[in-house]
Amino acid sequence: MKLDLHYLMSTERYVLDMESFQMKDEAYYPLEWTFYGAENPTMLLTWDAERDRIRIRFEQYAVFLGTLEEHGMKEDGLWNEHPIVKLSESRLVSYASEQTAIDRVNRNRGALAHYVIRTIEQEFHVLAYEDPTVENLGKVGDTGVTVTEVSDVQE
Repeated sequence: MKLDLHYLMSTERYVLDMESFQMKDEAYYPLEWTFYGAENPTMLLTWDAERDRIRIRFEQYAVFLGTLEEHGMKEDGLWNEHPIVKLSESRLVSYASEQTAIDRVNRNRGALAHYVIRTIEQEFHVLAYEDPTVENLGKVGDTGVTVTEVSDVQE
């Protein structure tokens, strides 16, 4: 099967490391990740304050699938240097269409796509009808909090 890849984060060689993942009981964004991100993996491993924080949210009809290894499905040619990829066709989309009728149930939502989020340690797979929102939350060290050092402390 030929993979039709669309890169949602155009930065190549950018690396993500998961901070948190939530399956939220929320009307519009039920899947939400927060990641640390950097072009240099060492910044993630050393907890560098200059690394980025990024939030990725999927809309309400998205289905979290974990990893392909959990499902015993191997997708050849999937590895790439982009952290978020959209596949319009994949074995997982074919399986979902054939076995779960997901494309017939939500036909009015548009075309179902397979999204892959690559991190340092693993990949996450999601089936969804809409592209996720990807927000840059700024640098980790940029908290907006001013730290004042006090030298004279009275006891």
